[in-house]
Amino acid sequence: MRRFAEKMMKRATYIKFLFFLISIMLFSCVKDASIGKAILCNNPSNNQCNEDIASFYGVETDTIHLFVTLNNAPKNIKVDITWYYQAAESEKEVIMQGNFEGDDKSNIHAKLYTNTPGWPVGEYSVIIKIVGSESEAIEKKFIIK
Repeated sequence: MRRFAEKMMKRATYIKFLFFLISIMLFSCVKDASIGKAILCNNPSNNQCNEDIASFYGVETDTIHLFVTLNNAPKNIKVDITWYYQAAESEKEVIMQGNFEGDDKSNIHAKLYTNTPGWPVGEYSVIIKIVGSESEAIEKKFIIK
C-alpha cells in the first residue's frame, strides 16, 4: 500500500509540473492586440485605400478616410480615434473624437468630414489607440492645401 501511495505522489508531481509547463507556454503565446496598418485617403475603392496619402487639396476633398488593420484583436475590440487640426503658429486642437469597434476581420473604417465653409489649410493628424491595451498608439499626420 505504501508503494502505491508513493507512485501516486510521483504521478501527481509530474502532472503538476506538466500542467505548470503547459500554462507557461500558453501564457507566453498570448499577445496583446496592436495596430497593424493605418492608411489615409480621400477616394477609397472597394472599401479600402489604394495608397496612403499625406497631402490633400481642400477643394478636391470632402472626406478623409482612415482604414486601420488590427493584429491579435479579439472580437468587438474598442479603438479610440482622435482627429486634430493645427493652424500655423497655434496649438493642436481636437476636431473630432470617437470610439469604434473592430469588425469580424479586425478592421476599422473612420471618416473625417469637411466643416462648413470648408477645410482650413494646415496640418492635421489622427491618433489611433486600442482601449485597454498596452500597445503603442499610432499617429498619422497629413496636410490640407
